[in-house]
Order: sequence, then structure tokens, then C-alpha cells
Amino acid sequence: METDPIYWRDSYARKVDAEVIARSDEGFATDRTVFYPGGGGQPHDTGVARWGGSGHRIVRAYRDGSLVYHVAEDGLPEIGEKVELEIDWDRRYRIMRLHTSLHVISAVMYNRLGVLITGSQIYEDRARIDFPAEEMNKEYAMEIVEEANKLASKGYEVEVFFVSPEEALKMKHLFRVAEFSKYEKYMKGPLRVVKIGDIDIQFDGGTHVKNTREIGEIVFLKYESKGRRNRRIYISVSP
Repeated sequence: METDPIYWRDSYARKVDAEVIARSDEGFATDRTVFYPGGGGQPHDTGVARWGGSGHRIVRAYRDGSLVYHVAEDGLPEIGEKVELEIDWDRRYRIMRLHTSLHVISAVMYNRLGVLITGSQIYEDRARIDFPAEEMNKEYAMEIVEEANKLASKGYEVEVFFVSPEEALKMKHLFRVAEFSKYEKYMKGPLRVVKIGDIDIQFDGGTHVKNTREIGEIVFLKYESKGRRNRRIYISVSP
């Protein structure tokens, strides 16, 4: 059994009819879903599931092997029951804009300094990204965000495609997170690639906008020095 992750192919899919194929003590898995289960620094989706003539608030989604489970505030549907799944679109779309923003910032840093990401985290209203750049300071961080805004405003198309594990091993330069070893567990199946025009391409499992103009303005929030080498930039998007 496995869940078809519709969000991998279409980040704009908001709603889907599905069938319950497994249950746990706290949630239920379906044969397909639009709910992102969290991972790679991107939070899980929230939303609603409808079955038996009523709606149930989904407060969490998580992956367990090849299944995506949905955790409702109340109740569980039966295995084999038909459900309608719908995400909180406004929340998801803002997260998509933030996620694509981080990729553009990552591209600027990679092209300028050749550095890889050491960590990132997306929240509902902001995001952060970490780099090993000893010489960075607040002014330089603001310059990076300014350049990212200029690139995003040009309207680069964002594409998604998949490669086999064999192909992925020949494309190690697309692993933009410093710890390559952490990706070994993904080598058993197709790997997802996100390409932004001719400015960035990397392996990534999260959701993104279709065009960088959708980001709006990337807003610099804060800069931090985290230890001897690690530097952190906080951003948001507006409007």
C-alpha cells in the first residue's frame, strides 16, 4: 500500500477525493492526498477532511514509509471509506512563496560563494536559512536578499521533474544541503528535482510556486551569527 503524493506533481492541488487504506492510533492514510506531510524544513499542511456527512479539522499530516497519515481533531474514518481532503490554501500558498524564496537566496549564495545550505526552516509567516560563511555580516546578508529580490522579479518559471537513483548519483551537485549522507535513504526511489529558470536547480521534496514573480517581495528580517562559521538569515514575504 502507498499514498500517491499529489503535492509532488501539483503544488496547486487544493482538494482531492480519496479512499482510506490504513489507520493508526491517531490518524488515517489514504490512497492519494494533497496534504504535504512535512519534511526538509517545510511544515506539514493543515486543513479539513470530510466523511460521513461532516467535516473534521486536520491538524497534522505525517509520512510513515510510503503512507501519508492525516490526524483529525476528532474521529477516524473506517478503512475503505471515501473521504474528501482539502488543505488550508492560504497557509500553504504562503509557505510555497517562502520556500521558493529560500531557493532563490540559496542560488545567490551558491553562485557568489559556492557554499551549501547547512539548515533551513519554514514557518507560516517567516523562514530562515543557514550557510557556512565566515565573512558574512548583516550588510552582506541584506545585499544577498536584495539580489534575490531582483532575480525573483524577473519571473523565472519553476519546474519539477524526477530522476532515478542511478541518475541522481551522477548529479550530486544538486544536493545543496551540506550533509550529502543524509540523502542516502532517498536513493531507493525516484528523486524530485526543482529547477528555477537558469538560476537554480536542486533536489527538493517540498512545494513551490510556478513563477518567481508570485513570491512578491522577499523581506529581510534578521541576521544572526551562529557559532564560528554558521550564518543565519531570516526572511518573510509580502504582501
